[in-house]
Amino acid sequence: MDLTVFFLLIWPPYVANGSAVFASRLKWRHPVDFGRNFIDGRRIFGDGKTYEGVAIGIATGTVLGYFPNLVYHVIGVFDAFVLSASAVLGDLIGAFIKRRLCMPRGHPAFPLDQLDFLLTAFLVYSLFREIPVVYVLAAVVITPVIHRATNYVAYLLKLKKEPW
Repeated sequence: MDLTVFFLLIWPPYVANGSAVFASRLKWRHPVDFGRNFIDGRRIFGDGKTYEGVAIGIATGTVLGYFPNLVYHVIGVFDAFVLSASAVLGDLIGAFIKRRLCMPRGHPAFPLDQLDFLLTAFLVYSLFREIPVVYVLAAVVITPVIHRATNYVAYLLKLKKEPW
C-alpha cells in the first residue's frame, strides 16, 4: 500500500466532513431540509445540516483536498471535488438515517457518524476510479480514531457542542 496515495485519497473527504462545522459560526444558516419533516413526521436532516455547511464542506474539501497534489500529483481537482461532494452527501445520508432512528442532533451513532462520509465518498469515487480494497479497509480501521480525535478538538475549540 502506497501511504502517500492512501492519505491523499482520504484527505478530501476528511476535510469536507470536518470543515462543514464552520458553518455553525455563521449568523444565518439555512437548513437543507427547509425545516420540513419526512413522511414519518420527523425532520428530514435537522437544523445541523445547512446549505452553508454543504457549500463550505465541498469548497474546502475540494481546494484543500487538492492542494497537496500540487506536489504529489495523485488526484486531480475533479477527483477532489467528487470525493468532497460525495463525503458531504454521505454525511447527509447519515443524518437522514439518524432521524429515522429517532436520534436527536448530536447523538452519537457509532459507526454511522464515523464512516458515512468516507464510505459514500469511496463508493461514488469508485464509479470513476478504482480504489484498492486495502485502502478502503485501512480507512475503515483508522477513521473512527481520527474522527473521534478531531471531533474532540472541535469541541475544545467550541465548534461542536458534543465531543463525539
